[in-house]
Amino acid sequence: MPPQRKSFTGCWTCRIRHKKCDEATPICTPCRALEITCHHDRTKPDWMDNGQRQQDMTDRVKIEIKRGATRRRGTRRIQAIVQTIADDSSIDHVTEQDNTIRGRVSPRPAPGQASGILESAESVLPDATAQTHCSPGVGIPTPGSSVSLTTRNFDNLQDSNVPNLSLSQDERELTLVMTYLDHVFPVLFPFYHPSILEGGRSWMLVLIMKNRAIYHTIISLASFFFSVVPMLSGSENRICASMTSEELQKQADLAIKTILRDSRELSNQEEQPLRESADLMGNVVQLLSFEVIIAPTQNWQMHLNVAIVLFEQIFQRYGMEGSAPTLSKVLAQLSDGPFGVVSPDVTVTLCTADQASFRFFSAILLVNDIISSTSLEQAPRLQKYHQYLLTGDFKNGHVPLQLEDFVGHENWVLLLIGEISSLDVWKKEMKKSGALSMMQLVQKASDIDRRLRSGCADLNRPEHTSRMKSKPTIPIAFFLYQPLDTSAALTKIWAYAAHLYLYTVVSGWQPASAEVKDNVAKLIIAFGDLPSPALLRTLVWPFCVAGCLADAHQESAFRDMVTSMGPLQRFGTMRLALRIMEDVWSRRGKIDTDSWDIAACLRCVGHRVLLV
Repeated sequence: MPPQRKSFTGCWTCRIRHKKCDEATPICTPCRALEITCHHDRTKPDWMDNGQRQQDMTDRVKIEIKRGATRRRGTRRIQAIVQTIADDSSIDHVTEQDNTIRGRVSPRPAPGQASGILESAESVLPDATAQTHCSPGVGIPTPGSSVSLTTRNFDNLQDSNVPNLSLSQDERELTLVMTYLDHVFPVLFPFYHPSILEGGRSWMLVLIMKNRAIYHTIISLASFFFSVVPMLSGSENRICASMTSEELQKQADLAIKTILRDSRELSNQEEQPLRESADLMGNVVQLLSFEVIIAPTQNWQMHLNVAIVLFEQIFQRYGMEGSAPTLSKVLAQLSDGPFGVVSPDVTVTLCTADQASFRFFSAILLVNDIISSTSLEQAPRLQKYHQYLLTGDFKNGHVPLQLEDFVGHENWVLLLIGEISSLDVWKKEMKKSGALSMMQLVQKASDIDRRLRSGCADLNRPEHTSRMKSKPTIPIAFFLYQPLDTSAALTKIWAYAAHLYLYTVVSGWQPASAEVKDNVAKLIIAFGDLPSPALLRTLVWPFCVAGCLADAHQESAFRDMVTSMGPLQRFGTMRLALRIMEDVWSRRGKIDTDSWDIAACLRCVGHRVLLV
């Protein structure tokens, strides 16, 4: 049999690696197996010059392969965090509404009975098993159950492998910690400016120094930041990138080992203490952010799944007042002293590091859950908590989470995106069963559309007051830099994108529609009016939604905006979003307008993506 010839029309990644390519699209099999970027452009890239640029790309691919190997090892380990399910009681529903959103809850396994992560994931994560490399027999905890970890096949993950923090730590690690606090965190969360009375961001330093999983994860993120954002020019930068790449891999391994150990210690306790449970949830949310930023793959679904289960478990054990989940009750138990409740007249409250940490990671998790639902084609799994945690209601001393404080836009617009996602699920289920009523669909959509328009109108009123403006002025604020109040502009961007999302759910893929064209045009203007291109990093989902529906003559505007971000376009999911948009643009004129939608865009790269 003659030897199989290598492909000369395969992806450019395989070409520079001198490997055979099967030419599968959008990701070839060799690139998918290694979890590396598959450059399958039809035109020859500029860096294919047989010179220094091509060598630089080859070096970057090698680094990406090493990171992928580290990530796969970490994935196998993190899957063991929730190895066994043991439960003594069934779940109490938070509200009767949960029955309609989540369906009937199946009986819990008996104590000690294992449940596979594949079985659990199939019920909540569409196609979760198709791309994620999961080992059989790995379990995931459910609310009310005990987190447990078995140590078989993990003999090499002993406590001695994780160094204790001390004052004699490596100076380079401490430098990376400060790099994260001074540079990386403000890039990730540019709108998070808690007041001095709220403790500022000091809780982060407290958390980093006492929580080794967070410590190692943020060093990994800082290392990656150094590798993609040039601090030096020329060959010095390549040396710096090489050093930080090694640090990234080392710290990522240590972070996962620490999470495994913490989970094992927590599972050995009869009643899981609140602080330890909250710390573990924060660790997993941070690991989720790490996964999405470093190398966006389908693995994020597993981390999100674990974080959601831990979140629900915490509220069902420590945060219920009757049938209502109450954030203030959880926060009160995280405090060593009296917990001051926010009231309409007092909009700040003294927070401990544990309280501030839990509020922060809960807010980020709720955002990730809603955005992920648009890709996973399922209702937000934490939707039943929205009315208790994401409303502006101060009744009964409850302390809601104002997303404006964390991600820059107001709660109502993200809540409506969650409702649109639920409407999309309802429509597809009704259509599949042959029971879809267009009149009912339009009625449901009209209610959401009315609230979207009302919210946008409120933003334009002179009396509209953002959270930043409503915070009390303190004397020291006069001497400090005050960030620009961009809340209204950011909320409008999300609202315009929500309009586009709603339109595609109701009417299908109609990019030539006047309403679609109008909202895309508004978004292009709004993106251009941002005070800094760096803020686009926080708007990847609306940016991608608008870009996918853009006309051919608008494509260059979106490419130029990504280019304007400079190296920051590689720090997060913006380049992935552009890749999705390019793929959708290449399909223009060939798309089935009845079946194609936003969810289809968000999986066109070969796996479902989380654009945060």
